[in-house]
Amino acid sequence: MTMMTNNDRIETEVRKTMEVLDNLPRLQAHYLFGARVMERISHETLTGPQETVSAMRGVKLGLMVFLLIVNIGSALVLMLSNGTEQTFSKQDTIESLTNEYSSPALSYYLDNDNIEESNE
Repeated sequence: MTMMTNNDRIETEVRKTMEVLDNLPRLQAHYLFGARVMERISHETLTGPQETVSAMRGVKLGLMVFLLIVNIGSALVLMLSNGTEQTFSKQDTIESLTNEYSSPALSYYLDNDNIEESNE
């Protein structure tokens, strides 16, 4: 019973609200409002992409300069490192790798290889 009265009350409130909205007076805009809106839209359409393109050009230029600096810096590092040559022998490299990557389970095989190399 209360459910029915709640639904009826909701429906009457909705009906009243819709009648109020229907009876609102129609708003009148300024007679130049449409022309101003269209002018602004056309102005933003013409100037908007140009501003974005110029901003993107600035970003692209900045990235190109950054990449150029990185490339020049890496070239300088390579040139300077070639002047002081550090030569590593094959044995030094193998020794370094075995120390880093060897496990106790493989130590038997590595020890046998070292013994065979020393015998030769």
